[in-house]
Amino acid sequence: WRVESIEDIEFLAPFKFYRDEPRTVVIQAVFRCGDGCLFADCRLIGRRQLANQTEPQVTTHFTARVRLTPHAAEPVTGSAPALGIGSPIEAADIYRVYFHGPAYQVLKRAWSEADRIVGEMPAVLPEDCRPGAQALAVSPRLIELCFQTAGLLGISTQHSMGLPRHVDRVTFPQQPPANGPVYATVIYDPARECFDAQVVNGAGHRYVQVSGYRTVEFRTDVGPELLRPLETAAV
Repeated sequence: WRVESIEDIEFLAPFKFYRDEPRTVVIQAVFRCGDGCLFADCRLIGRRQLANQTEPQVTTHFTARVRLTPHAAEPVTGSAPALGIGSPIEAADIYRVYFHGPAYQVLKRAWSEADRIVGEMPAVLPEDCRPGAQALAVSPRLIELCFQTAGLLGISTQHSMGLPRHVDRVTFPQQPPANGPVYATVIYDPARECFDAQVVNGAGHRYVQVSGYRTVEFRTDVGPELLRPLETAAV
């Protein structure tokens, strides 16, 4: 079985660590069969003991449905990004606005292409799990590449920064390459009020597709000195 998609993803509350103390993450999954697939309805739960409280505070932070299939992935080809056009914004400017640590600084540069924005991923990033060679069922940093590239589009057009709130569906047509640059291409659908994105290589081979990505407003105070490179890139 392999993960074909993750569906109906809800970002309900961030899972935080307090005073650098450890916390236990509780994962619940309820399995069922249907249409030749296996489904897992999942939730991530945190419990925290507060002062002067006899019972712990229990919070559901995230929910989603994982679809697993016994079938092999079928390669999909999307639209290849146009390279070397427009005025790119570089990582140094992007991460003056964003707050991500080194392992999740997944944008090398970004630029505008017609009605979409393209984000290029660095060829090398620090390890994001230990051991670093641990095999993962999906590619979280490719999903994050879509989120951050969509965020640039939102900042440049709406002058506000959003955090993830909901995703209709993330699919994984094939395993990403071990080497070679990959790109997220993102468009915004004003009628549906959401972003759609895909991660492809230079030939258009698709590795991740994100449909129906919606955000909740996080910051509206992104100053003009930080916006300028983004607005230039989106022209």
